[in-house]
Amino acid sequence: MRKLAVVISLLAAVGLTVVAAAALADRGHGNGHGKKFSAKLTGFEETPSESTPGHGSFRARVMNGNTIHYTLHYEDFEAAEGNTLFAHIHFGQVGVAGGVSAFLCGGGDKPPCTPTQGDFEGDIDAADVIGPAGQGIAAGEMEELIRAMRKGYTYANVHTTLNTAGLIRGQIHRGHGHDRGKGEGKRR
Repeated sequence: MRKLAVVISLLAAVGLTVVAAAALADRGHGNGHGKKFSAKLTGFEETPSESTPGHGSFRARVMNGNTIHYTLHYEDFEAAEGNTLFAHIHFGQVGVAGGVSAFLCGGGDKPPCTPTQGDFEGDIDAADVIGPAGQGIAAGEMEELIRAMRKGYTYANVHTTLNTAGLIRGQIHRGHGHDRGKGEGKRR
């Protein structure tokens, strides 16, 4: 009877371990093969850095291996920073300005950006990938964009009329939760 209790306890422990591993994998860090992504957008991430109370968040999920479903939020832009022109996913590592890969708002088939705050949700498919060809991602190469996201070499960027190079930016990381801490970009 005692051996049976030990065996049942071991099986229960193994079962809980499998459930926990599956839950962690679903956050985009394990066997989910990097399907979920997020970024916290602040002026401090820009190149060069911008001192702004503006901040935002980006979340994405790869659907069926060939579509990126995303949400973008930004707020607290000051009137002196201009109205939002467009937002993109760029191909580039931390601290480097890279080329545009896909529009999130303000271009392509995406809706116009709203002036100083906005919430957007949409899908990016191969037709939305515009490059950057000069960095090795040709128009339509969805697989290359997803691969760059999984490797950590993409960032979300929101551009304004007076900050055309970008007002807030955030490196895109695997998993959700990297978009937390909304107020950290605010001036103190």
